[in-house]
Amino acid sequence: MQTPSLKSFLKPILYLVLFFVILTCASKFGAVYAVIAFLAILAAIYIAKRASILSLMATFKFKKDKQKAFDLFEKAYKTGKMKPQTALYYSYLLLRDGRLEESDKKFDEILSQNKKALTETDINNVHLNKTLVKWKSGDLKGALADAQSLYDNGYKTTALYGVLGYWYDLDGQYEKALEVNKEAYDYNSDDLIIADNLAQNYFLLGDIEKSHDMYVDILNKDPQFIEPYYNFALVLDALGEYDDALCELNNALEMKEKFLSTVTHDMVRAKIEEIKNKKSN
Repeated sequence: MQTPSLKSFLKPILYLVLFFVILTCASKFGAVYAVIAFLAILAAIYIAKRASILSLMATFKFKKDKQKAFDLFEKAYKTGKMKPQTALYYSYLLLRDGRLEESDKKFDEILSQNKKALTETDINNVHLNKTLVKWKSGDLKGALADAQSLYDNGYKTTALYGVLGYWYDLDGQYEKALEVNKEAYDYNSDDLIIADNLAQNYFLLGDIEKSHDMYVDILNKDPQFIEPYYNFALVLDALGEYDDALCELNNALEMKEKFLSTVTHDMVRAKIEEIKNKKSN
């Protein structure tokens, strides 16, 4: 962590002193002038820091009124004063909400306009997020190639391992996926997305017992996303344990469906109907 400079330490103190000097001088001409000076100072602070203020308001607003939060973020972004890391967060929220074109455009703008302010990690994260845009736009091959390129260039994170492991499975490259998923599990065995990828990979390769044992362990950790419940149901279905499979599918329906999820509620409902038909025949 970088040590704060003397300038950064003194700057807020100098602003505070200036604030009281102006207010004291204005108060000598009467209460009205003091109020006017106070309001003028507040206005100046807002103008100078409006991007940060609007971004903070948007963050607090996000859970209760997502569209209002996006509107506030956009106002902050258009000031041209939004901090690059805040702008990246806003762009990721747009991606997570399915606003792919807006998100991708902003990622490109941030990369081109803030080269000196962004760290190497920031830049790699942007490129990783752009692979998600590409995947959700229907270009799995392109997304996979870009993610693999990041890996080949030495960028290794839990998030990158998570998408690589899943996308190789999705592309039908099960042996390559197994290689990636085992390495990912060694890298961070506590991450439930990585664990889910490996367990699903074992299932797709026909090692149902190993997949079953992994899923028992995963679900004991109470994952708060839809995939493990659905994928475990597939394993239980393959083992003929239909009632348990239906139970897990109902648990999957309790999980919130998200844009970046790889399983939808419609997929879950379709599997429920399929298993119910098996039971009735």
